[in-house]
Amino acid sequence: MNEPAASPVKEPENKEKYKGLIIVLTVLTTVLAAILAALQADASIRADIASRESQYYAIQISGELHRVGLETNYEFNVYGEYLTNLQEATILELTALEQEQDGNTKAAQTSRELAAVSQARATLGEKFSIFHTDPRYAPKNEGDLPNAEQYLIDLNKKMTELLAKQNEAADIYDKWDGKADSYVTALTILAVAFFLFGLAQAVKNARIRLAFTGFGTVVILFSLMVTFITLLG
Repeated sequence: MNEPAASPVKEPENKEKYKGLIIVLTVLTTVLAAILAALQADASIRADIASRESQYYAIQISGELHRVGLETNYEFNVYGEYLTNLQEATILELTALEQEQDGNTKAAQTSRELAAVSQARATLGEKFSIFHTDPRYAPKNEGDLPNAEQYLIDLNKKMTELLAKQNEAADIYDKWDGKADSYVTALTILAVAFFLFGLAQAVKNARIRLAFTGFGTVVILFSLMVTFITLLG
């Protein structure tokens, strides 16, 4: 007689399978989270410093704009008064000549006196005008106009420098603020990995546990990719 074939004995499933791997990955994820938190804090501090510098330069620019406005208003008003007085003196001198030709000596004398007053005002205005006292802007030859263009360039030089610094600080702020946001994104992704590893430890089926572990590992790699891109950016 043929003896019945013995059925293979099914080995009980190891319920602790892959748990050691999960623990290692969880510890690794914790270390990565700590590093990312430090990087995010550093980026936030740098962004805050750059933001303060940008605001500081913006305040300086505002004050410089006010100063430039007052100074240009004063200088051009003084120069405008100078031109007005000079023009009046010239017109009065011509009027005096016409009056002399007409035989009106008294009126001519009065016109000349008024012309002298206007000329004196114009001469006094020269002493208070940067367009005559500063050789950089004063007319080189008689009849030439002052170099107002160079005056405006020099006057706005400091404000231009401050604006460049303010723009640089704003660019630095944008850079580090963007990095801080990226690190927060990477930390959020790591939180998903923690969740998956937690599920992997909770389930009893080894295959499902391995699947969750694999998904968690992929999430870690994605988080690392975001971190490296941010570091190199």
